Amino acid sequence: MQDGYQRLRAFYNTPNLWKGKLLGLNQFYLDKLRFDQHDLKEGALTLPDIPHGTVLGKRAEFYFKFCVDQSSNYNCLLSNIQVFRGKTTLGELDFIVQHNTSRRIFHIELVYKFYIYDPTKRLACEKTSTQEARYELSCYEGPNRRDYLLKKINRLKTHQLPLLYRPETKSILEKNDIDVDAVEQKVCFLAQVFIPCDLWNHNFKWINKACIKGYYLNYSAFAKAETQNDTLYFIPHKHQWKMNPFEIESQAFNFSEILLEVKKSIERGFAPLLWKKVGKDWERFFVIAD
Repeated sequence: MQDGYQRLRAFYNTPNLWKGKLLGLNQFYLDKLRFDQHDLKEGALTLPDIPHGTVLGKRAEFYFKFCVDQSSNYNCLLSNIQVFRGKTTLGELDFIVQHNTSRRIFHIELVYKFYIYDPTKRLACEKTSTQEARYELSCYEGPNRRDYLLKKINRLKTHQLPLLYRPETKSILEKNDIDVDAVEQKVCFLAQVFIPCDLWNHNFKWINKACIKGYYLNYSAFAKAETQNDTLYFIPHKHQWKMNPFEIESQAFNFSEILLEVKKSIERGFAPLLWKKVGKDWERFFVIAD
């Protein structure tokens, strides 16, 4: 129960990747939800039953719906709406929610990501305000370098959000007494960002700096790192990545042991997230392939 509750709290406390509007995408904020009755207190809630093996993004969807359902000011009208043309799947809408007082209806696409910031990956482009944003945002990618922030933003703008206005979607909404023309669109784009150690004073203009949770190292740099004798390392499971290190119990490794585990993970194509404990202090960081 406690571990599940901490995962819920960790999801709820994850910052939005940016504030307000970015490249035409408006954010929906979890802290706009009111919890007059429960306040998300442990023991007062029946947590969602999430199947074992559910991937991180789908877990986030369970938690988002749970938070909306528990709130006193929003109601989830529809969730995970599959849209078909005949037998062909056109896509899925994440959530249709309604504010209980204003009666405003929102289509919300939920995103939960872990990104590293690599300044060597900047796009070459003109320095208009929009292109300046793209220039900087092109530096954000997944730790396995298979997931790119700009690519995700483009997919939201060209596929996931426009899906609302397909005739097939309109038919579904009409059956649920929802007027598509009255629906506003937002994204709830949550993220944790990990940066190079030498960029702590960098001006991250286009993102919410509260998202910066740690740093990352190349494997070769980590292998040469100096470490104190009392330093302990932990490898959290991916579903625990969003949590604070002190909130869970996990197997501890010394440096030589963790180096072997990291090497095996990278050889499988996965950059591990590590928690490092020195005395009472914690650090979190990714080790990525060279």
